[in-house]
Amino acid sequence: MNKIGQLIQFAHQDFSEILSEQQGMTFKFKLTQGRFIHTFCAGQLLYKIGLSPEMIIGKELKDFLPSEIAEYKETFYNEAWQGTEGISYEGEKAGIFYLASLRPIRQSGMVIEVIASCVDITERKKAEEELRATKELMESLFGNSVDGIFIADMEGKVIRANQSFKEIFGWGEEELVGKEVFSFPIVKKSEFIEFRKRLQNGTEVISFETATSTKDGEMVSIHLTLSPLKDAQGNVIALNGITKDISERKRSEEFLRKADKLNVVGQLAAGFAHEVRNPLTTLRGFLQLMQLRKNWDSDYGEIMVAEIDRINSIISEFLTLAKPHSMSFKKYDVGIILQNVITLLEAQATLNNIQFHMQVESCLPLVNCSEIEIKQVFINIIKNAIESMPRGGIITISSFVQANNIYIRFKDQGVGIPETLIHRLGEPFFTTKEKGTGLGLMMCYKIIDDHMGKLAVKSIVGEGTTFEIKIPFY
Repeated sequence: MNKIGQLIQFAHQDFSEILSEQQGMTFKFKLTQGRFIHTFCAGQLLYKIGLSPEMIIGKELKDFLPSEIAEYKETFYNEAWQGTEGISYEGEKAGIFYLASLRPIRQSGMVIEVIASCVDITERKKAEEELRATKELMESLFGNSVDGIFIADMEGKVIRANQSFKEIFGWGEEELVGKEVFSFPIVKKSEFIEFRKRLQNGTEVISFETATSTKDGEMVSIHLTLSPLKDAQGNVIALNGITKDISERKRSEEFLRKADKLNVVGQLAAGFAHEVRNPLTTLRGFLQLMQLRKNWDSDYGEIMVAEIDRINSIISEFLTLAKPHSMSFKKYDVGIILQNVITLLEAQATLNNIQFHMQVESCLPLVNCSEIEIKQVFINIIKNAIESMPRGGIITISSFVQANNIYIRFKDQGVGIPETLIHRLGEPFFTTKEKGTGLGLMMCYKIIDDHMGKLAVKSIVGEGTTFEIKIPFY
């Protein structure tokens, strides 16, 4: 054998070894007497699917595959033999998935053989199956969730909305998709821009309650949660909104709030009557003295005016608490609100031999709040403190400002609350009082939470209890 022949033989051996060691699989076939006969086959994938070159070379598909699979693959063999480029198909054997790509080999324009290369796609198929299962699960959760869900792009345009969302607000899918979410009365455009900015800057969840209207104009209370949808690089590409209809819960809370208010008003009635009776007695006495004198004494007149002003102040506070109010948030000085509550409760405190020690800063930062709701909180906490001190004592009320928050503390000298029970405070109908309902403190927690604040309790049995309210200001 000459040198060129030896080189060709060595090259052929090297090429065969390379093909045998490849992770995939390479095979060839040609059409012989109407049958596609395999002329070559090598590669590690061949053994992974339970075959060997001896089982394939010189054989056609039906010799080592089930007839229906062989017939299916022969359709691709036939297309490639007809000269079609880019033929590929997926196969599976022994639990191994592979992708075969066929390329016709031509000589003088005629196809004389077809070569195929195969790659193992088992992991890809598993990933696709997991992705499909995950997608089906997410679609099921999205479609069957009782909460209304919508997805909006970064411009605020609705991409998708589930059936529950449509049922809550009454908008059809054709009225939602492609429209800006702030064109519906869910969030304002300025709010959406602010929420989008916060979510892009790392905030994971934004959650709040609001009231809006449906397509038919009916008011509905909702709890809205916004969260970011990110791509593989962590960039926020869309916003996911989950809306829960809380109208029924709000109605229940309002009923309990009114019930607690009636309870408070009833208990204040005795103290109110006593407080009004004192200045009226003073006025009557001075009027009797004036009847005995011929000349008017201006000093008496000033005292009478002061007492009348006190009556008006007490009556105004009482009526403010008693009459119905809609929830209205405005800027208020909580120190002034607190002082008005003290005026209302001084008589009840005096009757129980209790004094107020005020350590409240003057000119506190204004807080965006509902005046009547905050008053209700202060009244409930102070009344609880009074009732916890059957032998009298001192209620110390203090305030301080820290990190955009106003803190107000109510410290009594009452019987205290066992540490094991503190975590249950705020539960409906749980109370440490003999005739209490627990609704008052429950509403305190809810009102402070509505104001984005916190209510904390510390207590030592036999020494007293401290309620601390934290309310943010902006």
